[in-house]
Amino acid sequence: MNNILNQLIQLQELNFAKEEQKASNSKMPLEQLEKSIVKIRAQLPPEVADRYDRLQKHYPLAVVPLANGSCSRCGLAVPIAVVNAAKAGDQLQYCPHCGRFLFYPDTVARQPKKKLDSKRPVEVGIARFSAPGLMAPKLAATTHEEVIGELAKLLGDGGFVEDPATVTELALRREAIVSTAVEHGLAFPHVRDVEGGGLTFAVGMKEKGIKFGAHEDHLSKIFFFIVIPTPATAFYLRLLAGLVRTFESTEARKELLDCDTPEQMWKTLVKLTKTTVP
Repeated sequence: MNNILNQLIQLQELNFAKEEQKASNSKMPLEQLEKSIVKIRAQLPPEVADRYDRLQKHYPLAVVPLANGSCSRCGLAVPIAVVNAAKAGDQLQYCPHCGRFLFYPDTVARQPKKKLDSKRPVEVGIARFSAPGLMAPKLAATTHEEVIGELAKLLGDGGFVEDPATVTELALRREAIVSTAVEHGLAFPHVRDVEGGGLTFAVGMKEKGIKFGAHEDHLSKIFFFIVIPTPATAFYLRLLAGLVRTFESTEARKELLDCDTPEQMWKTLVKLTKTTVP
């Protein structure tokens, strides 16, 4: 892939990580994150950096993948020549409709298409994004890589993602840019630009904690692994804010961590997020 495009993707991930920190009301130091953003932006050609800045003022995402010959954000088809050029990766390509930078993903996470059940009641709150079968009260994992792999498998076993190995790989790539761990022993590993389906997450817990970030003394105990389709990118930040607001409370964290079964964990999560997750 074009080196400039790689820098743009990394810059976008860092900017999005900054938005995640704001949404989670994190007090963790952002100095290194800000320095990385400034450094990468300075490496871009001025005209590319300026275009990126203009796009960022209008869209949550300025650099998006192609999906089935279309811009994954505006949804409109792009000329086959643009698709082929993006696949070759020699030059930057733009959506002729919305102007975003386009790239051809080497690895794609997908959610299977599900048939709509007209008799199924309308889901509200946390039930819109998760399910009892996506709760893991006693993770076997001892590292952050194992946490992500275990929760990705849970999503795969439940039919919420097609290829858990791909989801794991993409989540680890994202984690390598900057940790998704925040205060209060929480972490939010995730994969964006997932094709198909809706915003979905699995939850895992490790009571004794796992090092998930750069700080030796910071252990994470509750993990929300989220798969995010491109259209749901902005709403993901609202979900993140609601979950963080819920589990800022020591009592709420203890109540969830005390759960022994997926069913108990689900009922507790529904109760705790009733007023914080739309």
